[in-house]
Amino acid sequence: MIRQQLQDAEPIAYQCLKNALENNKVAHSYLFSGEYNPLKIETAYLLAQSIIEGKNDFACEECDICKRIRKNEYFDVIYVDGYASSIKRDDIENILDEFSRTSLESSGRKVYILANINNASAKVLNMILKFMEEPSNENTYGIFISDRKEDLLETIVSRCQDVPFLTRDFSFLIRRYEEKGFDHTDAYLLSHILHRFDDDFDLNDQFYLTARDYVYKTIEDLDDPEHLPVLFYKEFYPAFKDRDDFRRCVDFYMPIMIRMIEDALQEDEFEDEEYMAHLEMIRRHDPGKLLEIFEDANDKILVNAERKLLFDAISYEIISYS
Repeated sequence: MIRQQLQDAEPIAYQCLKNALENNKVAHSYLFSGEYNPLKIETAYLLAQSIIEGKNDFACEECDICKRIRKNEYFDVIYVDGYASSIKRDDIENILDEFSRTSLESSGRKVYILANINNASAKVLNMILKFMEEPSNENTYGIFISDRKEDLLETIVSRCQDVPFLTRDFSFLIRRYEEKGFDHTDAYLLSHILHRFDDDFDLNDQFYLTARDYVYKTIEDLDDPEHLPVLFYKEFYPAFKDRDDFRRCVDFYMPIMIRMIEDALQEDEFEDEEYMAHLEMIRRHDPGKLLEIFEDANDKILVNAERKLLFDAISYEIISYS
């Protein structure tokens, strides 16, 4: 249960939300701040469930409505994932359009969740601000998730109830993926890639497995960087029948690669011998520079740059500095 995990891991956030719910003083806008922590997303869903249930307490998390909300199947709760891609004008216009209509659900309350709100342009942030100032009705609630509160518009921050998250704990997500059958390394990687527990994620997801394999192959080619264009053009690209499949795989590839480079930089140790061997390969090839290259490429992916051209640039940059 997320409620118990929140109470154990983030007692300040837990008490803040508990008091608001019990005293019927739920704010119309919340900002979940602090370092990246996947529990912020889970708590946002929990708060949305609690607002919709309207029982002056945390939601049960088990009824049909709670399950629909968590699966993004409840019409009056909208989740925008700013970790997966930038928050766009269309995302906000969709919220404005949906929330201007008569509620399709019985509670009459509507909640929108914007994860990683920092990943939005100034124009989009101003659209959000205007909506906060002029909501469609008094039963509209917003939950914003930010890992860098200091970079947000002060006018947005000032209109929110700030709920600080003080830890950076992925352990609860890792445990849940392990309980589903994933080994520790895959559970660890998935917790950092998906930012949440996805009960529908399949143990044999080919996009994830292919991405992980090509991350390993890319790392192995650091000893012979001239081979990277061959790896990408003759193996990686042809592995997919259409452009959308390639995009889905790359959306796993980039965060896996970045996570592994960060692990190499932090000199973390893992029991998985294959994973450790690839971390050692990264450590031999200026991991700081590699992180810069792949983070820059990932930033461009978030604004919809052409993925194959980015891999051209990655190959060129690695060959150039090697």
